[in-house]
Amino acid sequence: MGRLEQVKTEPAKLAAMETEISIRRASANDAIETAAVFTAAFASMPFVPKIHSADEDRAFIAGLIQQAEVWLAIRDARVIGLACLDGDWLAQLYVRPDFHNRGAGAALLAHVKEERPGGFQLWTFQANTGARRFYERHGCVAVEFTDGVNNEEKTPDVRYAWRGAQ
Repeated sequence: MGRLEQVKTEPAKLAAMETEISIRRASANDAIETAAVFTAAFASMPFVPKIHSADEDRAFIAGLIQQAEVWLAIRDARVIGLACLDGDWLAQLYVRPDFHNRGAGAALLAHVKEERPGGFQLWTFQANTGARRFYERHGCVAVEFTDGVNNEEKTPDVRYAWRGAQ
């Protein structure tokens, strides 16, 4: 019976290990895979016009990795999410749509809070109710609503702030 129990528990242990998410800094070698996450995330938001091609997304992400602080959520050796910090701004936080609500966004945001314990700001689209609930659940507060005239997509947005560790 001992051997049978071992066989039964081994797959459960493996499944638990497969779901672990790690966070690491992005390098230039990550640009293509990270851009695919960015492109897929935007494609999953029907309320935002798609104004850039996948090639433009790749160039944009490659530039972010070179010029800003980009952190990746990794699961099973694959990029499943990204967070980009630029000064006190969380400039980007995106997770592959097939990994939504599975801990990657929370892990990235927790890391952002560690990197910016004094606080940070971010923008998200007003129509992105899932993201808004996510940020509010994690202690971010809406501080400004706009009609979107100043963003590239011309889509109403909301600025959030996380005031820092108390």
